[in-house]
Amino acid sequence: MIERLAIDARFKGPPNSGNGGYSCGVMARHLKGAVEASLKLPPPLDTPLEIMQTDGGVTMQHGDTLVGIAKPATLDLEVPALPSPLVLGGDPVDAPGRPAKFRPFGTCFVCGHDRTHPDGLCIHSKLVDGHDGMVASQWALDVGYADEAGNVAPEFIWSALDCPGYFACAPGEAALLGRLTAEILAPLKAEGEATVIGWDLGGAGRKRRCGTAIYAADGTLVAKAEGLWIVVDPEKIKA
Repeated sequence: MIERLAIDARFKGPPNSGNGGYSCGVMARHLKGAVEASLKLPPPLDTPLEIMQTDGGVTMQHGDTLVGIAKPATLDLEVPALPSPLVLGGDPVDAPGRPAKFRPFGTCFVCGHDRTHPDGLCIHSKLVDGHDGMVASQWALDVGYADEAGNVAPEFIWSALDCPGYFACAPGEAALLGRLTAEILAPLKAEGEATVIGWDLGGAGRKRRCGTAIYAADGTLVAKAEGLWIVVDPEKIKA
């Protein structure tokens, strides 16, 4: 065993389970390089969990129940250049032609509009004018997200790489993060602002694919990720 922990209710995604990116990041911080993290069930909140070492990586478990798994990976993902100027438009959920109008969770740690900064990350993705399938948001950083070196801690980088992907590939649909493969490329000081983008990579059936990335204020590419979202019955994820 590497670590015992509980996902605090502060870090929720849906009302009753952990934010997917944060939960994946809690596992991934024990590995180096690019990491593929998968969630096998919604991570429970305020519940004793264990991070266990395996031959291939780590697992997150609640007793004998497997919650998630993370392992080293190769991430071959081409990241779009940050648009300049970056002109933000409307809410992706309200974009014309969307098949459904499921409204994401207002209390989500990453994207919830009912959260206040810095308690929540308050990454509110908007459509990017002139770039179909792309969303972006400014992210106000805070010392409360810092590790001992003063950089944004890995679990918060992973958190920021989560929700923008939903708004790029599944806005208006009831979908949960199933897998996130991410790589942190450079440290990000926990001060000032960063920009987070997401872009649609297509999908079929109940699966939606996306890319996300974080750019520092000076244009440095800090991190990138490829996400897999699964469309679910909205009744199963209601508060």
